[in-house]
Amino acid sequence: MIRIGGALVLFWLFVWLSPQIYYMYYWTIIPDLPVQWVIWPPPGPGKPFNMLIFNYRPNLSAHGQGVLGWCTLAAPFAHELWNRLKPDKS
Repeated sequence: MIRIGGALVLFWLFVWLSPQIYYMYYWTIIPDLPVQWVIWPPPGPGKPFNMLIFNYRPNLSAHGQGVLGWCTLAAPFAHELWNRLKPDKS
């Protein structure tokens, strides 16, 4: 359960911080851009939840973030399944 909570927090942080990271990337390659913050206070849980159910915005970026969220949530289950199925090396 802790891993699922961690995956949700990781996805929420990605949804919140990725615009600033993209802006800083563009700032490094476009010399005339001013240094500024493009993110505001963290979004509530509604935005990431709507991305997970593909109901946030009808564009490829939001749907891609939704797919990333589902993959992030599936990772703890895949890790646990992998640990149970791999043979012992002893």
